[in-house]
Amino acid sequence: MKRPITTRTGLGALVAALALILMAAPGLVQAAGTIEWIGPNIPNDMSSNGKVVVGNATTTYEAYRWTAETGIVLLGMNPSEFGLGGAGAPEVSDDGNHVSATIINPDTTGHTQGIWTKGEGWVWSMPPVPEGAGLGDDLGSCWGISGDGTTLTGFVWFSGGALGSAQGNSWSVNTGMNILPQPVAGHSSRVNSANYDGSVVVGWSEADFGTWRPTVWEDGGYTILHDSDWFCLAEGITSDGNTIWGEGFNPESGYREAAIWQRTETGWVEQLLGGLPGTFPEYGQVTVLDMTEDARTAVGYNGYDWYSGEAFVWTLDQGMMAADDFLAAEGIDMPAGFIVSSLTAISDNGVTLAGYGYYPAIFPQQYEGFVVTRENVSPVPDAQVATGLRLEANYPNPFNPSTQIALVLDKDQSVRLGVYNAAGRLVRQLHDGHLTAGRNEITWDGKDSRGQLAASGVYFARATGEAGETLSRRMTLVK
Repeated sequence: MKRPITTRTGLGALVAALALILMAAPGLVQAAGTIEWIGPNIPNDMSSNGKVVVGNATTTYEAYRWTAETGIVLLGMNPSEFGLGGAGAPEVSDDGNHVSATIINPDTTGHTQGIWTKGEGWVWSMPPVPEGAGLGDDLGSCWGISGDGTTLTGFVWFSGGALGSAQGNSWSVNTGMNILPQPVAGHSSRVNSANYDGSVVVGWSEADFGTWRPTVWEDGGYTILHDSDWFCLAEGITSDGNTIWGEGFNPESGYREAAIWQRTETGWVEQLLGGLPGTFPEYGQVTVLDMTEDARTAVGYNGYDWYSGEAFVWTLDQGMMAADDFLAAEGIDMPAGFIVSSLTAISDNGVTLAGYGYYPAIFPQQYEGFVVTRENVSPVPDAQVATGLRLEANYPNPFNPSTQIALVLDKDQSVRLGVYNAAGRLVRQLHDGHLTAGRNEITWDGKDSRGQLAASGVYFARATGEAGETLSRRMTLVK
């Protein structure tokens, strides 16, 4: 569930009251963007274009669907209405027309999973119930949906036996229930998200000692993405199934850091993205909750310790930033006194973000959801069609230990070429100066600026021409 709690020292009641007045104004226009306030409703996911947002209503935990035109529309079938509490996290298909959520089972006695379709309503994944499933009438909960809207993910409860108490699953109308293999018999797992067609799903699975490990399931098997004695997980995956995000423990920093995993020809390569300054060893937890389709921008929650934290934005160019700083740099100023607790969703192109926060001066504390639309967002240049400068794909890729990077110029000019890690930090400056027109090949030997071999992982070749255009290519170093 994407609902970390944060605490901060309070500000003046007058400031908070004025801020609430600002909040009440829908579509509050900023210098470089628009903020839509969606009330006490926690956003969890959005459609590819950012026009549809889904989540849970704070007061009832009922799944909702929001658009700027309709506002909040509650989707019904809420287990809380029957005294059963909330569970799971709603997600939405790429086109915004299908929503997955935990709903009440047909006889209104427990939780089950369902997909809501615009104009049609809900369908249940259970019943029928897999053999041995169910803790009483509580059948399971829902945590994700495929991009095409056909497949939901989550877990199914089992009362005992080799499958353990909870077993990760996927389900679709066409194929029915798919109980996924459990890496450790007798332990639990949960599936948080799926790629576009539901063929690759991600989440966590328990180890022998009961902690969580980020896991990907595909082709009838599974891969443990990160193995540690900490509770870590995979939260999401791109439509093509080649990039996964979540969190992994870094023994050097001593806390769980934001993480991405990139598919290579030989397996999955992990890149830890770090956290915001002030994150405490052992107690810190930094989780990527969503990422753009090109894997250049990520959003999430940075827990400094058990009690305090705030939202972050990570970009390939700038690394980790507090969300307030990122939004301010975009010319988007949140109301005075408002704390952005978490950013939970970002559109595929990075233009729209969703999250929630609160006013610490207001008691009792109440979360307020919002959707931010950025203005004048520069698209990522296409390396194949940029004028004046073309950055070709490196070869070989993946590589070990060296790779060739080709720059094609339409005229003699000054060019800067560097290698950056996934956190946006410069690893090695390969060239900074004059190059002649035509094709220029530059070799990276896999070493950093100190002459030491770089670690396995995902890197980016970044070229900047004299006109200021900047192009990037993803490279994977394997050992």
